[in-house]
Order: sequence, then structure tokens, then C-alpha cells
Amino acid sequence: MTMQAVRIRNGLSLGAAVSLALAGGAMWSEPVKAAGFYIQEQSVSGLGRAFAGDAAIASDASTIFFNPAGMTYLSGPEVQVAAHLLVPKADVRNSGSTAETPGIPGLAPGYAGPYVGGNGGNPYDPTPVPNFFYARPFNDQLWYGFGITAPFGLANTYDKDFFARYDSTETELKVINFQPSIAYQVNERFSVGFGLDIQYADATLKNALPSPVGVPSPETDGEVSLEADSWDYGFNLGVMFQPTQDTRLGIHYRQGIKHTLDGKARITPPLGGDVSSIGGEAALCLPDIVTLGMMHRLNERWTLVGQYSWFKWSNFDEIRVKFDNGDPDNTTPQNYKDTWALSIGAEYRLDDRWTLRGGLQYDRTPTQDGFRTTRTPDGDRTWFSLGASYQQGPHWGFDLAYTYIDISKGSLELNRVFYEAPEGASPPPFPLDTSIDISGTTRGHVHILAAAMRYNF
Repeated sequence: MTMQAVRIRNGLSLGAAVSLALAGGAMWSEPVKAAGFYIQEQSVSGLGRAFAGDAAIASDASTIFFNPAGMTYLSGPEVQVAAHLLVPKADVRNSGSTAETPGIPGLAPGYAGPYVGGNGGNPYDPTPVPNFFYARPFNDQLWYGFGITAPFGLANTYDKDFFARYDSTETELKVINFQPSIAYQVNERFSVGFGLDIQYADATLKNALPSPVGVPSPETDGEVSLEADSWDYGFNLGVMFQPTQDTRLGIHYRQGIKHTLDGKARITPPLGGDVSSIGGEAALCLPDIVTLGMMHRLNERWTLVGQYSWFKWSNFDEIRVKFDNGDPDNTTPQNYKDTWALSIGAEYRLDDRWTLRGGLQYDRTPTQDGFRTTRTPDGDRTWFSLGASYQQGPHWGFDLAYTYIDISKGSLELNRVFYEAPEGASPPPFPLDTSIDISGTTRGHVHILAAAMRYNF
């Protein structure tokens, strides 16, 4: 019998393949940037402090992203362009992954045991993260600004023979955030700000499909390739309070936007056969984020900064996939937990032109054992950051920063079942359920280099 008898030709098994691709990739987090899928790299001066105090310090126009109320503390109109180059490395190792294929009774053998697979290599290439900010006053109290950022994103590709290829082989996400903002200085001590977040997300997700007969291998694998995009919007708002001339406090809230990703999957069956496609949509619930920042100027040269951020990652508790062909919804638990990040740092004003800075951050992962995937080989992160600013006269300014991030060891314990008919549906004429148990460990680190150019009008 040829693969024509077992190809993915009905909505049930095809839908299951699509749901696995969505469930594995809908978190779309970048393990080199911040815990979960929040990208902090939206300020070069902030990176140099490990983002300590960014909700309060308002040192440049990047305050539009971290707390728009900070625009009222800028010295004048400013435009800023910046880029962060992330150089990540992930080490994913197999620790006993197994497969169970049913075979076809009387026609093709099944299998139970280890299967072919390497460690996937380093899935990451150096990746740039750009941003742009513009801030300007209407008058002495009212400011307006605009920011273009990439607050979410990921690009990784594993080798073809990766042992966890049935979880993921390639992931790419590009999210662009457009943020018009306003700020109002109520009095000398108190300012408020508001921003509208308009986001476009575009994603490509791929994973291999195992054959239901014999030992799964790259030569007999099929593939699911999913493309989806979404436009959606939310808001953020902030407050800054300056109780003394040398101390400033800031609080910022960013709404957890709910994206509805609409797209289509292309399925290439294992062992050959006709290529199929199916449309569908899935909700991606981003976390609400609350940030508390502080700065205190010790003297003319030294400034201390600190920050605490809380992430409502429990918003992302499941992936529910709805199919265009009327198949039942497919739900995959994610079990993200609420987390926090804490950073401390300092700035030293060397002279009228140079400012030096440094910071440390501890950033907790929201993923839990049993649900962590190879699209996001996530772990707790420890940041070590250094930076400097140079002011060339009254108009031009330049920022530089370097950060090293250590990503702690995490476990991979996943079960992926393919060709399974949903409850209540008629199964194929013979059992096809193919079970892959992925067992492994992850660890990684990141180097980040960043530069910004500012112009003050």
C-alpha cells in the first residue's frame, strides 16, 4: 500500500497538525530578550542600566515607550533612532526522546523506541532590533510624541535532523508597534502620559510531521508550514511624581493586547502525497505589564536607579484554534505563570559630555516544566549591562551599550500526538495515532550591542 492510504487527507488529522504548529509557536517569545515574549530592547541608554529606572528617569525620547509621562521632563524637542544587535546562542540537548508509531496492520510495521535526531545546532543568527522616537512640546505643559518599536519578535531555525523537529523547525515573528502619545505636566511635581499601541504581527511557523509507520526520520518526515498575521490595538499610560528635586518615581501600565491571528497552513504529508491546506485563527493573549521605577540623584555626578516589573503572564493560559472548515476547536494548555523582573543600576556623569552607566537585572521566566517548547527554550535570565552617552554640543547626542544575558538551564518534557481524531469524530479506517515524547534540556546566553543617535532641536 502507498502513502495514498495514510496521507493527511481529511480535516481531522490536518486540523490536529495545524493546532500543534499554532500551540508550539503562538507564544513566539524570544529567549534572548526578556522572559516570556516581551522585548525590552527599546532604549540604548536603558540597556546600559539593564533598564533600571526607565519608568522614572526620562533621560531621552525613548521614555515614550517606558512611560510617556516622562516627555514633560525632556529639555526640548528630540528625535532618536537606534538599533540593538542581539547575538544569541541556545544549546538544546536530547536526553532520551522516543517515538511510538502504530504502523498499518498487515501492511507496514510500527515502532516504539528512540528515533533519529541531532541537537539542532545554534538556531539563532545575529538579529537587529530597531526603534524610532520623536517628542515635542505643544506648550510648557503639554507634549506629544510618536514611537515605532518592535516589542515582540523571534527568528530561529534548527537543523533538519533536530531531535525535537516535531515540536519546531523554524519560527519567525515580526511585530511592529506604532505608538502616538501625549503627556501633561499637572504641576512641578506631577505628570501624566498616555499612549495608543497599534500593532501589526506577521508570523511563520514550521514543524516536521512524523510518518505513522516505521522509525521517524528526516527522510520520511512531512511538514506543517503556517503563516498568519494580525492588526490589533491597545493602550498604555503612566504617571511620574517628583517628591524632591533629586528623587523621581514613575509607574507605568501597558495593556495586554489580544491578537487574533488569521492565516493558513500548508501541509506536506510524510512519505509523499498531495499537499493540503487549511485556514484558521487563534487568539494570542499578551500580558498586562505594571512597572515601578525610581531614580535618586546623590550628587552632581552620581544617580541611582531601580525598577520592578510585574507581568500578568497568566493571560496566556491556553491556545484555542478555530478552523475555517468547521472542525471542533483545538485547545492546548500553556500554563504560563505571572512573573516579575527586578533591576538596579547607576549613572556617573564624568563631565559635560560623557555619562557612564551600568546595571544588573534578574528576569523570571513564565514557562513551567512540562509546557516549555523548543520555539522558546526559556529560562530565568540574569543581565549584566554597561553603557555610555556622549553629547556633541547642544544638538547631537550618541548612546552606546553592551549587555550579557545568562539564560538558566531548563527542561523539555513534551508529548506530541499526530493524526488523532477529535473526540466524537470518526477515526480513519485504521489507527494512525503517532506519539512523540520529547525529552531534553535547554541553556543559552546572549550578547547585545546597541547604538543610538539623538538630535535635539
